[in-house]
Amino acid sequence: MLTEKYDFRITDQMTIPLRPHWIANDSYREKCKMLVLNRSKGEIHKVDFSKLTDYIKEGDVICFNDSTIINHMFICKTRQNRLIKIVLEGFLPNNRVIISGLLKERLNANDVFYLVDNPEISIKIEQRFSEESQYRAVVENHEALICYLASHGERLDEYVDSSLFYKYPDAYRSVFSKKYGSLEIPSAGIHFTWDLIQRIKDKGGLISFITLHVASTEMLSNRKIQTKCVEEVTINEEYYEVPQATADIINTAKQNGGRIFAVGTTVTRCLESAYSREHNCLKASSGWTALYIHPGYQLKVVDCLLTNLHQPKTRRTNVL
Repeated sequence: MLTEKYDFRITDQMTIPLRPHWIANDSYREKCKMLVLNRSKGEIHKVDFSKLTDYIKEGDVICFNDSTIINHMFICKTRQNRLIKIVLEGFLPNNRVIISGLLKERLNANDVFYLVDNPEISIKIEQRFSEESQYRAVVENHEALICYLASHGERLDEYVDSSLFYKYPDAYRSVFSKKYGSLEIPSAGIHFTWDLIQRIKDKGGLISFITLHVASTEMLSNRKIQTKCVEEVTINEEYYEVPQATADIINTAKQNGGRIFAVGTTVTRCLESAYSREHNCLKASSGWTALYIHPGYQLKVVDCLLTNLHQPKTRRTNVL
């Protein structure tokens, strides 16, 4: 399918504001609008998000991503004690990352950068990753870097005000998120309150969780599709986990005629990656997925998708 078919006009009022309106009160998370598409009838309805429970039946499963956002910009120093601000733009398997210098500095293979606040964390350049001054590098002490970025560093993007993120970090996270590791907000879940989740349960809906860490920043160099057709796109791998409890809940629901609601494209990618053709069911698993969902892909697990509005001509828009 031609990429141009995914181009459309979007205004600031349609996206997550830099200052979320629920900063002062978590209950305001629900105060947004939702477009409901009934494919079988070809109908579109605009309703309050709080009315989500009207579309949930007893035995349906609502699956959330419990990954949470981290910072991705931090100060390093070289062996010559030169300071450089590094932007972490992507995660790769085997402790590899995609980085760039904030000022798009030229970096060389075998350059080593040490985190100023923790010199035990180092990043060694392996090779150039793209023409956008991005480089592939290997991280020494990868888990320590994630822990550091959970509460230190800065943000550089359209949707997160770095100063507000320091002051109100929970406003940029889902109420149920708990596992640090995403470079962007798994944003579909951000509108849920504990009260709404309880109302879903009261309707007979079942709640389950997966983890998929968003492995690429949404900065322009990573986001926009540059190819003529969406099928030609390459997409970065992302780490995911499907616990046994989630697999059991979803498989039982499918057997009993329940529908699976994926809260976000990240949940969709995770569940479809964990589907076993051999056993025709969802398997508890973890690892890196390279699955790219685009028009023509037949969903095996997910029946309904709840997602935020994505930017035009982007990889995640293809899932829609």
